[in-house]
Amino acid sequence: MLKPFGILIMLLFMIVASAVVTHAQVTETSAAVENSTLDTASTSGPGGGQIQNLPSYSLKKGDNEFGFWGGIGFKATTIFGGLHEDEARDRRFFIAAFRYGRTLAANKHVALQYTLDAIPVAVATGDITQSTTVGGVTTFRRETAYGAGVTPLGLQLDFANRSHIKPFMHINGGLLVFNKSVPLPDAGKFAFVGEAGGGLRIFTSERRAVTLGVRFHHISNGDRQGANRGMNQFLVYAGFSIFK
Repeated sequence: MLKPFGILIMLLFMIVASAVVTHAQVTETSAAVENSTLDTASTSGPGGGQIQNLPSYSLKKGDNEFGFWGGIGFKATTIFGGLHEDEARDRRFFIAAFRYGRTLAANKHVALQYTLDAIPVAVATGDITQSTTVGGVTTFRRETAYGAGVTPLGLQLDFANRSHIKPFMHINGGLLVFNKSVPLPDAGKFAFVGEAGGGLRIFTSERRAVTLGVRFHHISNGDRQGANRGMNQFLVYAGFSIFK
């Protein structure tokens, strides 16, 4: 299992590496020529050439994103280690967040964006608050834990920047604080967060988009106390954003 500090270091490394690569690509194109090409297109007909304005769905350097999204994990997974099989059963995870993003660099092919998610609501159902072992048989008392937090270390890379449908991949890291110990009784209320995933950003107009995606979501306490068997889940999520 990847430990939270290792995840955050990996996130930072990937952010820097992606930024360098994308910046190199951006410098190869002229911003003036790019904007002119995106805003107009030539069409021909019986009467000769005609210039028409076409929608520009491209993200541009300096664009700000304001949005929200919500997601759900239907079960915890043990394929990456962390919780034992019996500890991972009967869990659900719900999360809702407000998104701020800023485009750091862009060209006609890709757009690199910094993201920050403020999380007012995170709900972990089936959380184990007490375990009892009698005669070699362990039983759990499960409750629902509520939390909030922030993931300020985020990076998203959109592809097909001119298209109104943009595939993307993202990574981010941060923290959550719960009202109960999560995911185990001695794990503590504070948890580090590491995420990675991808999906589609679908522009419904030049400055509005719907997002559909899947993310791998990891939380653990970073060996700060008690058990550090992290909870790993795949979350499906959807969101809406406005760009200015």
